[in-house]
Amino acid sequence: MEILVFLSGLIALGGIYAMLAVALNINGGLLGLWDLGVVGYFAVGAYSYTLLTIDAPEGLGLPMIAGVIGSVIITGLLSLFIGYTSLRLQSEYLLITTFAFAEIIRIFASNEEWLTNGNIGFFGLDKPFQEFIPGANYMLFFTGLVLLSLAIYYFFAQRLADSPMGRYMRAIRENEIVTQSIGKKIFATKLKVFVLSSSMIGLVGCFYVWYMSIIAPNMFTSAITFTVWTALVLGGIGNNRGAVIGAFVLILVQEATRFIPVPAEYSVVLAGLRQFVSGMMLILVLRFLPQGLIAEKFKSVEKLFKFHDNSLILEPKGVGKNAASQGAE
Repeated sequence: MEILVFLSGLIALGGIYAMLAVALNINGGLLGLWDLGVVGYFAVGAYSYTLLTIDAPEGLGLPMIAGVIGSVIITGLLSLFIGYTSLRLQSEYLLITTFAFAEIIRIFASNEEWLTNGNIGFFGLDKPFQEFIPGANYMLFFTGLVLLSLAIYYFFAQRLADSPMGRYMRAIRENEIVTQSIGKKIFATKLKVFVLSSSMIGLVGCFYVWYMSIIAPNMFTSAITFTVWTALVLGGIGNNRGAVIGAFVLILVQEATRFIPVPAEYSVVLAGLRQFVSGMMLILVLRFLPQGLIAEKFKSVEKLFKFHDNSLILEPKGVGKNAASQGAE
């Protein structure tokens, strides 16, 4: 039973990271925004849920469902402000801005003890339906809840990717100038997708609080952002299935290093070995599978349209062939 509970916990953690990767794929994979603020939205969602649901004087004591909805709304409003002020920047400046935002959130959580209880954080937080499913069976239930939520995330992201909106997002990613030249509203689209992706990440923060039962600032370091990006690159940027597989593979490999038998004095070296393994996996995939484990199956804008003399000319299927045959006659 103990090994089953451990495996369930491992799958639940992989599912949480897979949801983060799917949400990031909407923003970074389909739209092409290089966003390093993942852990910032993650932390805002987790802290918002905690402060809304824990009892007074620290929190408001609201029901869990109100905390979940509130965490999504608060994360969405904050990302709306961040996106409105930063999405007009070039990609490298957007990287810096979003990274700085995530660090500000972590430092704020560490120093504002009146609100977040500082570095101590909150312990023994309630989990959904825990009173009905006590003991070791709860982890099995929670794993099922995470996998169900992951399925909903994947289904939504896949429908979005296959919709006209998904093709529009890919067009912006492939060639923003050409997309803008045909009358599309680039900034408004970026802002909507940015808020959507960030809100989805904020919602995953609730699952992380349930999984850990505690919340503290040191849980939200930049390592989470780089882990999610690494999982997305491993699986294949722009592919939702690749995002899920990349997250599970990365988490399973990282956690497997915990079972390497080493003396206590080498425990620090072993902790560093996890980052080394992740880095080596990333290097090998980029060397031999540049598109990731599962490449995105979608024609680029340049393949869908034909460019002649720097002008955009759309040729329906078969027109070029007919013209050639007429010329021959």
